[in-house]
Parts: sequence; structure tokens; C-alpha cells
Amino acid sequence: MAIDGTSMIAPILGFLVSFIVSVVIVRTKHLHGRFKLDTGDGVQKFHKSPTPRVGGISLALGYFVVWLSMEGETRDLFGLVGLAGIAPLAFGMAEDLTQRVGARLLATITSGLGFAMLTGYTIDSVDVYGVDAVLRIPLFAFAFTAFAIGGAANSINIIDGFHGLASGTLIIIFLSFALAGWRVGDAVFVQLALLMAAIVGGFFVVNFPYGKLFLGDSGAYFTGYLMAILAVMLPARNSEVSPWVSLLILGYPVTETIVSMVRRSRGTASHPGEPDDAHLHHIVHRNWARGAAVMFNVPSLDSPMTSVIMWIFPVTTLLSVWFLELNTLSSVLFLALIVACYVMAYRGLLAREKLEP
Repeated sequence: MAIDGTSMIAPILGFLVSFIVSVVIVRTKHLHGRFKLDTGDGVQKFHKSPTPRVGGISLALGYFVVWLSMEGETRDLFGLVGLAGIAPLAFGMAEDLTQRVGARLLATITSGLGFAMLTGYTIDSVDVYGVDAVLRIPLFAFAFTAFAIGGAANSINIIDGFHGLASGTLIIIFLSFALAGWRVGDAVFVQLALLMAAIVGGFFVVNFPYGKLFLGDSGAYFTGYLMAILAVMLPARNSEVSPWVSLLILGYPVTETIVSMVRRSRGTASHPGEPDDAHLHHIVHRNWARGAAVMFNVPSLDSPMTSVIMWIFPVTTLLSVWFLELNTLSSVLFLALIVACYVMAYRGLLAREKLEP
């Protein structure tokens, strides 16, 4: 698998730019904090001091500088991906600065459609009889791809709540995609996935474990979009890879999103889009992470402890990509196992809460 000469320089550059900009944002929060500092008020807030939530800036600048340093096919594709990703980045930044919820799903769907039109990569097969026949019609393939990217992109915002949970999960997912691409010899795809992991990595070291900077809506939507387009590209570029491999890699955030939708549709929240503290990571925080942090005599690190526990899910899928065949049967069976473990953990911890006085 041949990799061009920028393969080593670009990831290091992306990491450094993202890291440096993140540090600058934190160090200068007294200058821009009046525009947006995230307080600890709200059912999903667990930090104790006002914190900048404009991590999307460092990610966007890291992405742009990396693109400038690249060459060849990878640069062209990286540029088209970034161009299509402007919508979730811009809409997310508007939410970060105004705290008014905008058309977040529409923005990511629009970016998904733009990505498909600019690159030609679509979901034209899901290995399901009857559905594949419909997806062979370009109009339906483009529409399905746009909605799939929109839904997957928003899943990162669902799991964003504890220090390092979303950014750490993203890094593991990007590495999983890189591993899958390496297994089938797709050098360009591997480079894209590693570059994205490196850019998020620069932010991660500021976000974890002390939570000095948050992804915010801009960072969550933009990185969620990047994650989703890799899921589309992997089987589209490599016919020997089942589309279910991509869904397996996205197993944790997608499962969390679907479970949240089902839970809220049953009336556990006053509105389907209203924040709540009933996600698995919240339940793990209350039942395991707090106790573990106290046991290790670091009670202030209960938030990152939650993330470490939750990373078990994406790490497990990473290992599955290493050991399993990249076909439909293996992916579906292992994905079912991941979902079953998630549901059992969720129900078990909820039952434990109800039994405690």
C-alpha cells in the first residue's frame, strides 16, 4: 500500500495546529468569554467552572491548514469533504454563540447531499434484498446517503457530555476506519482517516481529562459529519467491504442515538429534542464512575472516568475490525452483540438505581 510523502507531515501538522489553537482559546477566554462560556447549569452539565465551547474553531483551522499542506488525490478529496462540511460547522457555531437551536439535522443532511454530489460516493447497497434494488436508482441513493450522513453526524452530539467522551470515541472510530482501509489496501482512505484522528487528537489533549475546552455544537456536528462520510466512503471505494462494517464501527454512537429516540418517544422527556440525563453515559457516571473516582482518591475526575468506561464500546468495535472478516455476516453478528451488551448494561444499571434507597 503506497502512501505519498505528505502522509507523515500532515497528521503531525493537523495535531499541532488543533492543539495550539485549542490552548490559545483556553488562555484567552477572558477576552471572548462574554460571547460564549458554558456554565454548569443544566441536566447534562457536569463541569464546575465556565468553559469555552468553541472547540470547532480549532478543528476547522486544523483541517484547513492540513489541506493546504497536502497534494495529489488525497488533497483533492480532503478539500471536497471539507467544503461540503461547512454547513454543520457554521450552523453549529451559530448555536454555540447564540444558544438558539437551529436546523442542525437539516445542516448535516445538506452537507451529506453536498458530499455525495461533489465526490460521487453514495450508499447504493446495504446487502438487504429489495432495498438494494431501490438504491440502484441514483435519486434514492443520493437521498438515502444524505439522510444517513445527517443522522450519523448528529449522534456525536448525543454522546457529547463528559470530558473526552465524544472526542475520544471519535479518535477510536477514525482509527477503526483507518484499520479497515489498511486491511483492503486503500492508502488514500487510510490517510484521510488518520488525518481526522490527528486533528481531533490535538483538541483531545486539551479536552481530556480536565475539560478545559468543549467541542460545542460546531465541533460535534463537524466531526460527526467527518465520521459519517468515512462510513459512506469505505464500502463505496472498496466493494469487498460490506456496508455493515461501517455501521459496526459506528455502533456505539448510533445505538445511543436510537435508544434515546425510542426512550423519548415513550414520554420520558417532555420533548424528543429536550436534553436529559438518561443516556447510558449518565447512568454509568452515577453508578460506576463516581465510585471509581472516589476509590482511586480522585473524586474530581469522575467525568473523565465515565469516558474511560464508555470507551469500552468503540474499543471493542476497533478490535472486531482487526479480527473479523469485513463481510456482512460477521459485522451483523458482532453489531448485535454490541447492542445486546449496551441494552443489558442500560437495564442492569437502571434496575440497580431503583433498588438503592
